[in-house]
Amino acid sequence: MEVLEMSCPCDPHTCRGPLAIAAGLNHLPRALASFPAWRSEILAAVGRETALADWRARESGDLGLMLLEMAAYVLDVASFYDQLVANESYLATASLSGTQRRLVSLLGYLPRPAIGSSVWLAAEVDGPRLIQVPAGTAFRSGAFQGQPPQVFELEQEATLEPRLNRYEVERVAATSLPPSLPGVLVKPSSCRVSGGKLLLLNANGTLLTTKVASTEAKAQRSRQPGTLISFSSPLSPPASATYRNSQLLTPGASCGAWKRAPVGAEPPVLASSELSLDARIALQAGDIVAVSDGNTTVARRLSAVSEVLYTVIEALTSTITAADKKVSTLLSPPIKVAVTRLRFDATLPFTSSASLVVHYAMVPAADLLAPLKDTLAQGDPLFLLGFQDAPRLAASQLLLEDGHGDGVATTGTLDASAQCATPATAPAWGLELWAPVQLFANVIPASRGESVKGELLGVGDGSQAHQSFRLKKKPLTYLPAANASGRRSTLVIHVAGSRWREVENFYGVDEQETVYIVRHDEEGNTDVQFGGGARLPSGAQVLADYRFGAGAQLPPADSVKQLVRPVAGLRRVHNVLPAYGGADAESAAELALRGPRSALLLGRAISLLDFETAASLQPGVRAAKASWRWDPGGLRPAVSVRYIGDDQLAPVIRAVLRALAEEDAPIAVLSAPAQPARLDLAINIDPRQVPQQVIAAVGTALFSPATLPGTGGLLRPERLGPDGVVIQSAVVRAVMEVPGVASLSSLDVDGTPFVEIGRKPTAGAYFDFAAGGVWINGERA
Repeated sequence: MEVLEMSCPCDPHTCRGPLAIAAGLNHLPRALASFPAWRSEILAAVGRETALADWRARESGDLGLMLLEMAAYVLDVASFYDQLVANESYLATASLSGTQRRLVSLLGYLPRPAIGSSVWLAAEVDGPRLIQVPAGTAFRSGAFQGQPPQVFELEQEATLEPRLNRYEVERVAATSLPPSLPGVLVKPSSCRVSGGKLLLLNANGTLLTTKVASTEAKAQRSRQPGTLISFSSPLSPPASATYRNSQLLTPGASCGAWKRAPVGAEPPVLASSELSLDARIALQAGDIVAVSDGNTTVARRLSAVSEVLYTVIEALTSTITAADKKVSTLLSPPIKVAVTRLRFDATLPFTSSASLVVHYAMVPAADLLAPLKDTLAQGDPLFLLGFQDAPRLAASQLLLEDGHGDGVATTGTLDASAQCATPATAPAWGLELWAPVQLFANVIPASRGESVKGELLGVGDGSQAHQSFRLKKKPLTYLPAANASGRRSTLVIHVAGSRWREVENFYGVDEQETVYIVRHDEEGNTDVQFGGGARLPSGAQVLADYRFGAGAQLPPADSVKQLVRPVAGLRRVHNVLPAYGGADAESAAELALRGPRSALLLGRAISLLDFETAASLQPGVRAAKASWRWDPGGLRPAVSVRYIGDDQLAPVIRAVLRALAEEDAPIAVLSAPAQPARLDLAINIDPRQVPQQVIAAVGTALFSPATLPGTGGLLRPERLGPDGVVIQSAVVRAVMEVPGVASLSSLDVDGTPFVEIGRKPTAGAYFDFAAGGVWINGERA
C-alpha cells in the first residue's frame, strides 16, 4: 500500500513512519494522525530547525502558533479523507451508500434487482361453458408475518374448464405386508376362525404360524367394514410378501405321530425331514401341514408322501399239547399296520416324536383385506372419483392437496376412460399426502407485481444528450426467466407511441437505435436513461407500462385467494402451496461477495466452479454443488448441479446454465433433498457461567441463521451445501471455542456416537439439522 510521508526538500525528517496494514481487515487504519498529534508533531519539529531555535512563542494569539495549528488542521482533514477514500476503494471496507454498486460496475456487474415471486393457483369456475380469465387478473394475499398484502397477476390469458375444478382421489389400498404383522384385516363375511385357533400365513411361499388371539370388528377411516384378527405372536413376512400373493390358512384336521418304537429294519419315526404318522392320511406332495409339539409349531410343505408298515405285534411261536400228549408248534406271523410317512421340504426342529401333532387339510381361514392407506405417496395410482366426462381441455399442470392442507405441484395427464390421473415421476414430492386428497386441474400461474399502465414519465427534449426519468412506483418487478441473467423486466417504454428497447449498456449501440438502460439505487428507485443511441424527440411523451412489487417475503399457503376485481364465472381460487422464487435486491454485503465471483464467469461457464457459481447466484438458491456424472446414456460426462432451494427453480437455473455453456454440453439440474439429522451434545459448563447462556451460545455457533451465502452456523445448509460432510473435529472446535464450555462429554449424530472423521449425507442430499434439531444437554438449542 502507498505510504504517505510528510516531508519537504529542506526537512529530512518524516512526520510518520511507514504504515503497516494487515490483510483481511474490515476497516483500514489509514489515517496518519489527528489534530492533536499533528500539532504535537509540528511543535516537536520546530525545535529541530536552526532558524526557529529561539522561537518560544506559545500564546494562543501568536501568529506563528496560529499558522502551525492551521497546518495541523489541514493535515487532520487530509488524513481523514485519505482514510475515507482508501476504505471506499475496496469492496470489503466500503461503507458509504452506493459505493459497492460503483465498484462492481467496474467489473461490468449489474446488481440483481428485487425479484417477484410466483405462485400456483387452483381455480374453480361456474357453469357448463369454458371460462376465459384475461391476462392481468389480479389476486391479493392476506397480511402475513408482519408483511402487508401482496398482489399477484396472471401474465397470460387462461381458459378454464368447469369439469376440471376438483376431484377426490380414491384412497389407495396397501400392496405389501408390513415387516411386523401383529394381526390382519379380513373381510367380515369370510372369517372362519375364533380365539385359540391355529393359523398359517403363506406369505409368497414363506410359511409362518401363529394362533388367533382375538377377532373383532374394526372401524376404519375409509369406512370400509373389516374384521381384525389379532395374533398371539407377531409374524415377520418377507419383503416380497404382498396382500395379493399371501393366504391365511387354518387346518381342518390333525393326527399324531407314530408312538411305538420301530422293530428291526423298520424306518425311524422321526428323521431330520421325515415323520411317520399314526394313521393313513390322504395327503400328497405339495400339501402344507403344520407340526407342533405343544410349544413350537412349524409349517412345512410336503415334498413326498409314502406308505410304510410298522409292526404292532411281532411274530409268535406257540406250543400246543393235545389230549394224547402230542405237542405241536404254531407259528403266528407278525401283525403290521400301514401308516403315512411324510417327507418335508425343510428339516424339523424336534428331537422326539412322542408329543408331535400334525395339522393338515388346510382351508382358507379368511380373505385378506388390504387396508386403505391413510397416505398417498408418489408412484401410487391416482384414481379420481366421479371422473367420467372427458374434459374439453387437456390439463398438464396439477395440484394435489391433502386433509392437512399440505400440497404438491406436479405435471401429468388425465384419462377419463380409466378415471385416473398419471403424474410425472420427477421431481420428487418429498412428502406423503394424508387422505382425503383433492386434485385440482384448473391450475393457473400468477406472479407478483401490480400493474401500472401508461404512466407519464416525462417529455422528450432533443437538445439533451442523456435524459433520465424515474418511475413513480417501486420496486420495479423482475421475474425469473430462462435466459443468461435468470430474470426479465416487466417494464415497457413507449415514446410517441413507438416501443423502445432496453439494453444492459450503451456500448456498441448505433446512434439511430431507440434504446434505453435501467438502473436502480440503494432505495429501490428505478431510473430510465435515454441517449446512448437515438435521442428522445422533442415534445414526445414518454410512457411506461410496468409492474411493481418484489422481494424475498413469500406469502404462505392458503393466503393468495382474494380476487382484486371480480371475473365473470370465476368462483374462487385455492392457494395450495406457498409462493416461491422471490428475492430481495442485492444488499451491499451481497455485492461485495457476488460481484467478484461474477468475474469468474465472464459470460461463459466452462469449469465445475463456473457452473456452481452461476447456480449459486440465482435468487432462492441457498447453496449449490456441481460435479461430473455420466449422462443417461453413459457415453460422456455431464455436469450435474445440485442446489438447495425450491424444486420449481430448476427450469430457470437450467436455462441460465444452458445460456452460459456450450450448446451441446449435457447439463442436469436437480434440487437436493433434505436429509433430516439430529445432533446431540453433552457439555460440561464452567460453574462461573450461566448455563442457559452458554447453551444458547453453543447453539448460535452451530446453527445461527445465514445472512449471506456461505455464512451462518457450522451446521446450516448454506455452510454445508449439497453432499456437505459434517467434520467431527470442526464441530468439536466450534463447541470448545464457546466461552464457558469446559469440556465435551459426548457427541452423537442420529443416535450413534460421532467418532469417525466425518459424516456424509446420501448422495445428492444435504443434512437438515433444522428438522432433527441440535440438542445440548437434553435441551433443543
